[in-house]
Amino acid sequence: LNPGDYIEVETWQERNINFHRKYFSFLNTMVYFMPEGEKYDRFRNIDALRKELMIMIGEVEIHVSFSGDQNLIPKSISFKSMDNEEFERVYSASIDAALKYFLHDISKENFEKHLINYL
Repeated sequence: LNPGDYIEVETWQERNINFHRKYFSFLNTMVYFMPEGEKYDRFRNIDALRKELMIMIGEVEIHVSFSGDQNLIPKSISFKSMDNEEFERVYSASIDAALKYFLHDISKENFEKHLINYL
């Protein structure tokens, strides 16, 4: 660099990789306990399940198409998009939504006990 030159730098703090693993362990545990039936078949795909949960808990962006239709686009859980506090909020809300909408026959305590096996 010469005197008077400047550099623009973008920095961020990455979320702990253990939280990322924790979320995907949660998704795998959820698939393991998911009821049988056509209604649930498409959610055995981890990416489809993650997107559905993000929509259910309101972690979305709204895209308005040229024709005026509104589409919900689930937010990312990438390392750069959330801090640890926000991740824990999303993680907890995801578990609550999973138990409410998908896993009716399992208690939160029992689910979390089995989740430990995936971590």
